[in-house]
Amino acid sequence: PAQQPLQHTPSQGSARPSSASTRPSVRREAVPVNTELAVLLETVQPVYPAMLSLVAESFCAIISQIAGTHERDGLEHPNSFTGRDAVDTIHAIIKAADRNLAVVVGRALEQQALFHDVAYERRLRDDAHELYALDEDMAAALLLRRRQQQQQQQQAQTPAGGSDRDGDADADGDGESTLNQDDAGSQTEQAVRLPVSGVFVMLTDCYSPTCTSTQPCYSVTCPRQRAQQDHLRKTARSNVAGEMKQEKLWSMSVPKEVVKSVSRRELDRQERLYEVFYGEKDYVRDLCILRDLYMKPLHNGDVVREDRRKNFITKVFKNALAILAENMELHKALERRQKEDFVCHQVGDVFLPFVQRLEAYLEYCANQPYSMHFLEAEKRTNARLVEFLEKTDRRPECRKLGVQHFLTRPPTRLARYPLVLKAVLKYTPEGHPDRETIPHVIARIEAMLGQINAETGRAQNRLRLFKVDDKLECSVADRNNLRLTDEQRRLVRDSPLRKRGGSEASAIQVLLLDHMLLMCKVKTDAQTGDEKYTIYKHPIPLQLLAVSNPDAPAGSVRATSGAGAGSGSTPAAAAAGAGDEAASLRPTIIPIDAGDAQRDRHAFPLQLTHLGRNGFTVTLYAGKLADRQQWRQCIEEQQTELAARHRKFELVAVAAQFPSGIRVTSADVYDQGRGVVIGTDRGLYVGVAGRPSSFQLLAHLRHDRVHQIEIHERLGVLAMVADKDRNLYVYPLDQLLVSAGGGSGSGGRVRSKPLHTHVSFVRFGKYQDMDILCSVRSTTLSNQTIIRVFRPADTPQRPRALGRFLALGGADGADAWRCIKECYIAAESTSLHFLRSRLCVGCSRGFEIVDLATMNTQSLLDPADASLGFINRRETSHPVALFRVHDGEFLLCYDVFAFYVNRNGQRARPNWMVHWVGAPVSFKFEYPYVLAFDAQFIEVRHVETAALVQVIVAGACTSLSPAKDGVNLCVTSPAPSLPQEIMRVQHILAKDPL
Repeated sequence: PAQQPLQHTPSQGSARPSSASTRPSVRREAVPVNTELAVLLETVQPVYPAMLSLVAESFCAIISQIAGTHERDGLEHPNSFTGRDAVDTIHAIIKAADRNLAVVVGRALEQQALFHDVAYERRLRDDAHELYALDEDMAAALLLRRRQQQQQQQQAQTPAGGSDRDGDADADGDGESTLNQDDAGSQTEQAVRLPVSGVFVMLTDCYSPTCTSTQPCYSVTCPRQRAQQDHLRKTARSNVAGEMKQEKLWSMSVPKEVVKSVSRRELDRQERLYEVFYGEKDYVRDLCILRDLYMKPLHNGDVVREDRRKNFITKVFKNALAILAENMELHKALERRQKEDFVCHQVGDVFLPFVQRLEAYLEYCANQPYSMHFLEAEKRTNARLVEFLEKTDRRPECRKLGVQHFLTRPPTRLARYPLVLKAVLKYTPEGHPDRETIPHVIARIEAMLGQINAETGRAQNRLRLFKVDDKLECSVADRNNLRLTDEQRRLVRDSPLRKRGGSEASAIQVLLLDHMLLMCKVKTDAQTGDEKYTIYKHPIPLQLLAVSNPDAPAGSVRATSGAGAGSGSTPAAAAAGAGDEAASLRPTIIPIDAGDAQRDRHAFPLQLTHLGRNGFTVTLYAGKLADRQQWRQCIEEQQTELAARHRKFELVAVAAQFPSGIRVTSADVYDQGRGVVIGTDRGLYVGVAGRPSSFQLLAHLRHDRVHQIEIHERLGVLAMVADKDRNLYVYPLDQLLVSAGGGSGSGGRVRSKPLHTHVSFVRFGKYQDMDILCSVRSTTLSNQTIIRVFRPADTPQRPRALGRFLALGGADGADAWRCIKECYIAAESTSLHFLRSRLCVGCSRGFEIVDLATMNTQSLLDPADASLGFINRRETSHPVALFRVHDGEFLLCYDVFAFYVNRNGQRARPNWMVHWVGAPVSFKFEYPYVLAFDAQFIEVRHVETAALVQVIVAGACTSLSPAKDGVNLCVTSPAPSLPQEIMRVQHILAKDPL
């Protein structure tokens, strides 16, 4: 049909479907076989079918949602769709009664390079086995134009002085609108040109005012005339039939006597062999055309600038000449075999040398995405190249196929070999030599196809990442964290999601990388019309990402920026409901208006939460349930893969689950980790690690509120802070063993005299080769700390009988300890650490050194060290833990950062520093790692490189033994209402104590 350029949009009065829409389809193929596509076509918006630009926009909007990875002849083609899907889509858009009409319209779009066959071989066919792909640049321009028009319509509908709901959504981001509103109109008219244009005359409305769908006018060219429709149908069928290549037959190339002399099975085999011969001949001819009509003129002419010519030819054509040389040799060998006799007896041995030299194909096919990219990039800036290619394509030898067809011939031909050879093998009798050689040839080629698919996938992924990196406008720090151009970087998924209450114009481009989730706004450069990405929210490391589906229906709630965690089944989603502290950090729920709820009734919300100190929660909407499910699945799979690759520690269950009504507060181990003592607000539980049924309540100890326990196994005692007044009690460990073993000690109720009252925490340690027990009492109101130091009153090696005697109540355990020191610190203390001859106390003033001999205190940090000035500038930071890493070096862990000092309190390793992702409240040290316990996750850092090695997310997580060396127990719970589980944080190479 005739097509003419069009530069205007049809009026509303003329934008009505033609009479073709009034007649139902009579072909069964009109029902889409793709269920996902069928759902989209149910809500397709009608457009004026004669306007190819409108048809192209609607076509791209639908096809881009269903395009995926398909396989043809063993080769994978990402972002492709079938010919049946394309015809189904066009058929629904133009409301045609005949699918042949949809085929012809589709070919008109294909003629303007909107899409193409994946191998650049065939025109559009109504076939589910034919694969096509959209032109990326043209589809992006059409979709961008569609978004701009929708945004302009929204702005026109917004009352003067009112606020747009999409603008409200932007308030949560960086405040930058998707498009510059002042220049939106000029961009649409000038910067974004119509990539597809023209009028499809057969679908235009008749010019006669008296012509109707029921009574067509007299004109023979009236679109409503049945004769015209019949003519169109016949034309389409003849075009399709004309494109079908007539197969060449062996029986027509040899004497009839030879044909009659062979059996029917042998005849079929010879036909398949003949297909191998003439197929190879055609393939070598196409490679020669690529060399003679494209490569040589480009190399010898001035189509490309001389300083860039060699590089361009290398990037586009790569090693095509090497492949031509290999296949020329194969072609000559097949010709020699064909000339030996009319009947070819064997062909497998000819292919054996060829399949040993397939590396050239791997190099060429892996470069194919780059080849097409560089060719298209040069065409956009080089008018001479466009003219040269158009002129060459019109030559009879090229058959109007274009250079892309000849560039894709090597991978498609290699994928064709197994098919034709399997057909030969099917008719080859048993015991024939080809029965042994052909399977080996097929196996070698299929193995190479597997490598090609993998390398091509990586090349396409790298190319896509390079394009994203080129479009992305961000800070240097964000670009360094993303590292989009790294060799091993992968783009797992990439698609737009909408903000709340938004349309396509408010879409956020979401990119799932192998290590981060990136959310970007898409804007257009006013001068060039190129797409640019700006970061919508800070990139989220996958280890700190929680993904969930909000329980409320779409449009009824909105999550604002905060540090809360979502809920869901992903590994990170277990952080939801992490106790009262985490609940206070959850996002605020704000109701939105009914208009947004009505607009989002068909949207599916996906809640993304960045865990950590500077975390946030954002809710985006998918247009389809399947799209949301795919996003969750891809994120969870990538998180699992990332966690397995960086796993250094794991959580191992050691005790029975405690119901939510019992709050676990502390835990410790004895008998080299085999026995576990757990402190709760109901009392003490004791049992064997790994045996949930062995845990039982020590009912004879009359303490119903245990705050902290710590065991000194060599002394055989347990120190416990319990009761409402936080009293310090010391019990012999034998008392626990008697109770756990079911002995007579469990029969009576025992209560010892307290050593100290109103105790914040206790620590066992050594001072001058003497075992001591330090009791710390901190008061917030008076801002002071009292530290009492106790030592055993009897010998450390106490007879077991004495411990059993005390356990049975024969004497008070408090009498076995004597207070030897008492010191004061004018600050509230939170931690206590033992040095060789002194104490180190973590308090609100920092780390303080206490000399027990003189009771003098001094700051651990050297006030003269100017490099430590950042501590004074961070008044909100609090010291938590201190660890001796190397002789003379100490790692100081604050709740915000960590750094090294030497024994003189001066900064060591000036370039080494950790800024914690979370807000840790306790730490554990297992060289070469330090574990920081946040309320939602465990952050694992390497103490030598400061690198974030692993993030263990297990919901509400609390360390039960923060100050005990060698004991790493914690309690986890997915939510406050769910049971608590006692876990051991264990290195994957550590030996289980059991």
